[in-house]
Amino acid sequence: MPDLGDELCSHDVKPLIRESLESRRQHSSALEMALLVVLATALRVFRLGTKSLWLDEAMSITLVQLGWHDFLRALVHRQANMALYYFLLRMWIRLGTTEWLVRSLSVIAGVATIPAIYLLGKILFGPRVGKIAAALCCFHVFLIRYSQEARGYSLVVLLAALSSYFFVLSIRNPSLKNWGAYVATSVLMVYAQVFGGWVLISQWASLLLLRRHVPWRRFLCSAALISLLISPLAYCLFFLSDRSQLAWLKKPSVGDLYNFSFDLTGDGGFLLLLMNLALLVVALSGVLREWRSSDTGNLWSYAFLATWLGLPVVMLVMISWRWPVFLPRFLIFCVPPLLLLVAQGLSRLGSKIIFAAAGIVLLGLSLNGDFSYYRNRSDAEHTDDWRNATRYILSRAEVGDAVLFTYSEERLVFDQYQRQLNLTDQGAVEYPQGSDVDLLTRAPSRPDDQLLDEMVRSHSRVWVISAYQPGPVSRHVAQELGSHFNDHAVRDFGFVRTDLFSQPIPAAQIP
Repeated sequence: MPDLGDELCSHDVKPLIRESLESRRQHSSALEMALLVVLATALRVFRLGTKSLWLDEAMSITLVQLGWHDFLRALVHRQANMALYYFLLRMWIRLGTTEWLVRSLSVIAGVATIPAIYLLGKILFGPRVGKIAAALCCFHVFLIRYSQEARGYSLVVLLAALSSYFFVLSIRNPSLKNWGAYVATSVLMVYAQVFGGWVLISQWASLLLLRRHVPWRRFLCSAALISLLISPLAYCLFFLSDRSQLAWLKKPSVGDLYNFSFDLTGDGGFLLLLMNLALLVVALSGVLREWRSSDTGNLWSYAFLATWLGLPVVMLVMISWRWPVFLPRFLIFCVPPLLLLVAQGLSRLGSKIIFAAAGIVLLGLSLNGDFSYYRNRSDAEHTDDWRNATRYILSRAEVGDAVLFTYSEERLVFDQYQRQLNLTDQGAVEYPQGSDVDLLTRAPSRPDDQLLDEMVRSHSRVWVISAYQPGPVSRHVAQELGSHFNDHAVRDFGFVRTDLFSQPIPAAQIP
């Protein structure tokens, strides 16, 4: 018969052992997350300043360097889409305006997404799925790419993950504190990038499955408060903005959607796409088990992620048949639900050997996408090399030269590098004329025949600079100027092209 003292001692020791094991697990998880954060940081700062600014990045920097009055005017009338990011960048550029420093703000948001994904995965499916999803997020090249860009896409992914985390937490533990955090992160998400509103719609639509378990009163109050707080942004976009920022988009083709599937899965090739699809099937097979067990809570976890992943894509494609709004980077916030479902599928593989093999193949294919991205980033032929194009023109420009931009907003990149490189224009005249505020607040323009005639009459040398050309506009410009000048020299800087027309033809000799 056991001694009573031994039995009491045993009862005292067991809780201590459980507490010790739990403490070790927490320390182990913290260490794993710290390693992932370090690795994610290294991947996102690698070659961060190598690539030249492109048009949208230059617009970001130019906008936040304006005085407060002009800055707010530009936001209200045309640039409200990423208002939160612009306010943060406005403070951040006090550190400097080099490519590396400006882009590092997006790096911080990208790295912070790793623990946010972990927390969301943990609350939905457990810590194992959270860790797998965080690891996949660390290597995902689509997320790395926009963590290295001076735009708000990395920030909206972070806030989408946080908004969704507090959304799930509020449904399961409907305290005022949780609902308050949900409202705050959701409002910030929409102000970071207006398409983040689709995440809200997806969240709210997923509640249809949880009709009887939703704290409807607090949810409706939170939804109403969110709608109220984002209404100033909606007013600016629908009533004050000219909405010309999306005018260049076209209806998505089947090829566009196919390419988007590669972006979404990490640009690791067709095999990585297939693996993601296979693991999605494995993950969603769990829906049948949850359905049979009548476990509505776990069933909703799948429905929530599937709605978040699919609804924005389907809706934007449908809308784009009438008003084109589809662009892969606008849907970057759909990456987290995909990674969480893939992680759940990976965790459901019963055999440890199959799990390890699938994980290694998934990681290898993701790294292949990373290597391809870094290789292109350092390749001068695969970049908008405005930095060297600007240096080339300004080092050869003469007094009285004209510099013509076939797309008016591209002048912002040229002027930004002119300031950053401390280069003078030697008296060259830029077309279209106007201030930075004018370019940021009015619809983009293309050179017309009247402007071309004025340039021919007023200048003996004309520089033409454009990106992703030749196109219909640049061909027309080249044809018109070529009929008035004897010499035509071309120089390419990646996707940026410079043309110099010189030695005017006498008017009597022009047909």
